[in-house]
Order: sequence, then structure tokens, then C-alpha cells
Amino acid sequence: MGDLVYNQNDILLLGSGGHAKVIIDAIKISYPEYRIIGLTDVIEERLGKEVLGIPILGTDIILDKLYKQGLRKVFIAVGMTKVSFCRLDTYNHLVSTGFELVNIIHKKSIISDMVTIGCGNAILAGVIINADALIGNACIINTGSIIEHDCIIGNNVHVAPGAKLSGNAIIKDNSIIGIGASVIQGVQIGKNCIIGAGSAVISNIPDNSTAVGVPAKVIKRGC
Repeated sequence: MGDLVYNQNDILLLGSGGHAKVIIDAIKISYPEYRIIGLTDVIEERLGKEVLGIPILGTDIILDKLYKQGLRKVFIAVGMTKVSFCRLDTYNHLVSTGFELVNIIHKKSIISDMVTIGCGNAILAGVIINADALIGNACIINTGSIIEHDCIIGNNVHVAPGAKLSGNAIIKDNSIIGIGASVIQGVQIGKNCIIGAGSAVISNIPDNSTAVGVPAKVIKRGC
């Protein structure tokens, strides 16, 4: 890293796993003006390795130095397969530090001009988001998922590949809608929930619940 000075098109990705690969690809396709300067990893021994040709620069400890060198754009490229408060905590810390948490929106997604989108979101290829939907911060709207009109998606929500949310559905903070799951119109899913793969949610799910099946039934309560 040396004494480099970074510009407005330089971006650092936090994470170096499978989801980071998807984000790297989305940036190369949809944001050719960006230069990905590197990745971070929690494992120090991975320093110097590469992911899709992008170097791992170190752990998140390097963020302070990079900020002082002028870096502003960062993206949380860590996936979410279980309820994780850490992603949202990281997002809030980065924002309070002064970093710009950009959205990565794949050019092959279809998003109504009447959608409201926060910051730090990944919206990937094949996604459809319809009119008057609201997306919070630090969400993953994954490949081929559909969010219909008037849905409200909280912060740090993962809508997994192929999941479908009908109109007016509400998904609260830190929840995961599993791959291929569906949520009928007007249903509310509480905070810190997991909806199992392929489930069909036809009634409200309370906070801190895991629900699976067709129709989805709560099988676990509590974080």
C-alpha cells in the first residue's frame, strides 16, 4: 500500500469469499470506472493471496490507514447465510468513520424508477424490484430474486437467489429469506428471522424465529 493516494473511483471490498467473487464480477460488468484496490480478510495468513486477480491486503485494521490516504468507497462483500448483526455493526461503524458505502447494482437487474434504495446494498443480476418498494441499508438482494410493489425491506436483509416477495410484504432488519422461498402479499417477517429454502410464507412471522415448510411454520424461536 505504501504512500499511495486514492481517488473517487477506488474501492475496497471487505471480504474475500464466494460472495466477494460475485461482487467483483458485478463491479467489472456494471461499474467499469471503479478500480478495486483490494480485499480484506479476517485471516491474516491470507494476506497477499488473490481472488479473481484482486489482492487480499490484510484485515480490517488497514481501513484507518487507507482512509488517511484518501480512500472513501468501501463495500461489505461478506455473504449472509445466518442471522448476523456483525454486518450491520460494520456498516454503521464505516459510515460513522466517514466511508462512503456505495450500492453495487448489476446492470442486468430491473428496478423501477419509483424504488427507494439506501446505501451499501448488493442488487445482483436478474433481480426485479417494482414500484414503491423500499430497500434499507447493507442488504443483499441476490440473483434472480423478485421484490414486488410496496414491499419494505429493512437493513441487513438477505433475499436469497430466486426468492419472491409479493406486494406489500415487510421484511425487518437482519432477516434472511432463503433460496427459492416465497412470501405472499402483505405478510410481515420480523427482525432476525430465517425463512428456510423453498418455504412459502402465508402468515406473519414473529421476531427471532426460524420458519420452514409449505406453508412455513415456526420451528425455532430466539436468536
